[in-house]
Amino acid sequence: MQNHQPRNREKRVQIMQYMLSFALEQGRQPSVREIGMAAGLQSTSTTAGYLRRMVNEGLLAQGGQARRNYYVTRYAAEQLRDAG
Repeated sequence: MQNHQPRNREKRVQIMQYMLSFALEQGRQPSVREIGMAAGLQSTSTTAGYLRRMVNEGLLAQGGQARRNYYVTRYAAEQLRDAG
């Protein structure tokens, strides 16, 4: 079995960095629309697709039914810190 890097790694890193800085500055998580705008994505559907895949990879987690329920996992934050 081959280990492939996820497509659009740079976009995923950009999304996670934005989410972390937004949460620190605003004291809340960004909405899907805010994430998409910051990442230069054209639609909330495309943004939601990124977020779902990132949840499946353990980079993001969901905290319930609220609209702003995605957050960066500790695992992903450590990966960003080690790479940066």
